[in-house]
Amino acid sequence: MADTGAPLWGGRFDAALHPAIHEFTGSLHFDRRMVRHDLIACLAHARMLRERRILSENEASAILVGLSEILREIENGTLAVVGDEEDVHSWIERTLAERIGDDAKRLHTGRSRNDQAIIALRLYVRERLEDILSGVAGLQRVLLETAAEHRETFLPGYTHLQRGQPVSLAHHLLAHVAALSQDVERLQSAHAAAGTSPLGAGALAGSSFPLDPERSTALLGLDATFTNSMHAVADRDYVLDAAYACAVLMVHVSRWADEVVLWATKEFGFIRLDDSISQGSSLMPQKKNPEAAELLRGKSARTIGNVTGLLALLKGLPLTYNSDFQEDKEPLFDSLDTADWSAAAAIAIARGLHYRTDVMAAALEGGMLTATELADHLVRQGVPFRTAHEQSGLAVRAAEDEGVELWELSMDSLRAVCPSVAEGVLDELRPAQAVASHDSPGGPAPVRVAEQQAAAESHLTALESWLEGRSPAPIYAAHAEDGLLDDTIPAGEPG
Repeated sequence: MADTGAPLWGGRFDAALHPAIHEFTGSLHFDRRMVRHDLIACLAHARMLRERRILSENEASAILVGLSEILREIENGTLAVVGDEEDVHSWIERTLAERIGDDAKRLHTGRSRNDQAIIALRLYVRERLEDILSGVAGLQRVLLETAAEHRETFLPGYTHLQRGQPVSLAHHLLAHVAALSQDVERLQSAHAAAGTSPLGAGALAGSSFPLDPERSTALLGLDATFTNSMHAVADRDYVLDAAYACAVLMVHVSRWADEVVLWATKEFGFIRLDDSISQGSSLMPQKKNPEAAELLRGKSARTIGNVTGLLALLKGLPLTYNSDFQEDKEPLFDSLDTADWSAAAAIAIARGLHYRTDVMAAALEGGMLTATELADHLVRQGVPFRTAHEQSGLAVRAAEDEGVELWELSMDSLRAVCPSVAEGVLDELRPAQAVASHDSPGGPAPVRVAEQQAAAESHLTALESWLEGRSPAPIYAAHAEDGLLDDTIPAGEPG
């Protein structure tokens, strides 16, 4: 039986590692969440070694059986990743050696811990991005369902946090859906970037064994194989891409959450928070606080900081591998976790919002929100826009002096400052008519909102189909043929 306490690199050294250094350099406490992904990659590597006859049938079979048993126990929760190993890769080799003996040592043939760690991380990143994308799809679904109910619910649109022009609530919510659609593209791009297999790159210079990296790639269901072994080991762009995509997603969620906080105030009053998403004060009994939405704002800062930290970590590293890379995982894991949990929280918040349409309608008054429509009307009568803008401003002043809305001015008062206005202009200045008139592409007119909803629905349906189409790596099916694994085992949560 192999020495289960030895590190993967111990032959060169006479003295044992100092306990403080062992604890300082160890990563098992955080990289053990990649154990399943590492085991899947090990299975692919071992099968490739068997197919290339680098390992004998007996050696490879022993390894494949042992790895399959460990993976099955990890996936059903009967085996925990605990021990004093420096990392999850050492834990796997020790556990395998305890079960099959010295044949476990042959698994590392043609492989370095460098490409081993990278493939595990890439597989993990792809799985977690799929989790996040599922959450984004859920949030989009809630917003789309709500928008469908409010195509003709009108409220002020804002610039500079000042009332600007009337829009529909559906149009407003679809703006957030559009931002999330861009997040989907970024997250899927990051998923694709993580889909290059480094297996076969070794420590930095490939291998003298007749490896088949393309076969390993195919077994893992990845999109591409590395083209340069040094770059494969040194590349962490996919880490940056994933962290950045999470950060931008969190910025968008934060902006939506900030609106929830604002709209729930008495000053706005556009929404009422369901008790299920509200929290109270330990001192003030009347308080009903949107704390979850506030936390969404706060958590966005973590993901922004993680991107900055990762960029700083990578900026000065020489080719190829450096132990600094160990520090990429905790900020990345934090960003992935934060985005995943935040999407779930955002869905709950979105479902717990009750829109006060009466308050929104009341907010359309007093702000002269259709002054732009008056200017546009004058332009259609032949007045140059700058002149029309000035005359519309004079009409606003007249309405304020009389204490009425623009559409409530008498025609005599209106023509005194806007001599070119035509009959029927006052109806054009009512908020509902103003919204309906803004039927340029992407605008708030109900017909355009319907187009936006259809486009967003199509985009979401494509995402949902993409997520449903994700399946366990082909390695499962390959080993199922050997009776080693059940190819119906779904990818579970990381350990």
